[in-house]
Amino acid sequence: MSADYYRSDGMRATAEEAQRLLLDVRGRLLAQDVIRVGGVVVVVSTWFTVIDLGFAANGRPLLWQTIVSDTTMHADIGQYTTREKAARGHAQAVSMITSRLRGLVARAALDDARS
Repeated sequence: MSADYYRSDGMRATAEEAQRLLLDVRGRLLAQDVIRVGGVVVVVSTWFTVIDLGFAANGRPLLWQTIVSDTTMHADIGQYTTREKAARGHAQAVSMITSRLRGLVARAALDDARS
């Protein structure tokens, strides 16, 4: 079974186009943020995948992916059908992760102060 390849506009790509797209790592990176809270550093990256990650409820291919990484893990936290949705999802992920990290660091500081 052959893979289905796509361009960033959601239209199908040939194998040759897909190869060029896959090799263009910088071109596929939509957004990347490094979040530093206390001693914690997390990177949030959103990429164009070229290959369908699975079909969304509307039947469109999932071609964009948001990934969160730190020194110990790497997690897929969002998949999107369009560049616009991916950009919104990336911004929401950065906001959510920053808020949660700040809460965790503040809680840890309080726990240390009580000890």
